[in-house]
Amino acid sequence: MAGRRRFPTGTVLLTVGTKRGLFLLTSKDRRTWTPHGPFQAGHRVYHAALDLRGSARLFAAANGDFFASSLRYSDDFGKTWQEPERGILFPEGSGRSLKNMWIVEPGRSSEPDTLYCGVDPAALFVSHDRGKTWAMTEGLENHPTRSRWQPGAGGLCLHSVVLDPTNAQRMWVAISAVGVLRTDDGGATWTFCNKGTRADFLPDKYPEYGQCVHRLIGHPSKPDVLFQQNHCGTYVTRNAGDAWTDIQSNLPSDFGFPLAMDPHDPDTLYTVVESGEARANITDQFTVYRTENGGKRWQRLTRGLPKGPAVRLGVLRHGLCADTRDPCGLYVGTNTGQIFASRDRGDSWRLIADFLPSIYSVTVTVL
Repeated sequence: MAGRRRFPTGTVLLTVGTKRGLFLLTSKDRRTWTPHGPFQAGHRVYHAALDLRGSARLFAAANGDFFASSLRYSDDFGKTWQEPERGILFPEGSGRSLKNMWIVEPGRSSEPDTLYCGVDPAALFVSHDRGKTWAMTEGLENHPTRSRWQPGAGGLCLHSVVLDPTNAQRMWVAISAVGVLRTDDGGATWTFCNKGTRADFLPDKYPEYGQCVHRLIGHPSKPDVLFQQNHCGTYVTRNAGDAWTDIQSNLPSDFGFPLAMDPHDPDTLYTVVESGEARANITDQFTVYRTENGGKRWQRLTRGLPKGPAVRLGVLRHGLCADTRDPCGLYVGTNTGQIFASRDRGDSWRLIADFLPSIYSVTVTVL
């Protein structure tokens, strides 16, 4: 395409969704970073994704307070943007309207034109033409318990989508504050997958649904293994969500939002837990936590991260990610506008961006 911006092969590209638009950061060596943007200024970009299946296409979930919300896409890394021909809309007469778009998730490699979008109020939209047109997943919309679903503090948001890489009929979604649901028939019907996850804020601590799941991720080669960060703990399932086991172990809090995985060693996970009341680091030390044995024990990672009586940083549910380099790089964005990066699996960190607007999400792609 004429005028298309290009980056060298091997470039690491961060997409950073913020309260005031989308920013890109690029690096050849993960030492020196170049900022680009902002794009979609005036919008709250809750999430963005670069889809490399075919030609590169950048998607941004641009939520507007003053301007219209839209899941826009760019084929030149943000230089120009296109609107979908049929966007994320609730059917007329449904009595529901779009509040926020929370996540855009590219489909499997076997379905290169398919994408998914999770929104508030909780619904799942799908596109089979690379984002040009979108349609609602009716099976989830018509779930028999829907009228009894209640929102979490951030709304009734469908914020995580996990696709089974080996079974095109199976996927999971996470909704706050409803919990995890799974479909085994391509979205026609959905089953709750919350057994073993707590809801300490409810009279029944282990309800069928009503859990406030904050983030859900899946194992890349073991489809039955998923992890979640929750309002009330950190969990793993090894049977596709039929039952969950608490892996909080020595983490100092059962409250946290983000969760990421080392793609080369899926038993190595990263999280940031916080004070549930303050929504910030528990002590004066901002800390990322790592487990290398699937949650049996967690390590504190602090080298290069800020410390002091005025350090009060929060990380939102999509604010932590890992790249595919070996050793993997880690990236964490804060709600006060900093991005910290590690080139050595979290052993050491340094600040690579500051003075950004409040960060909602950080995703990473190696070009």
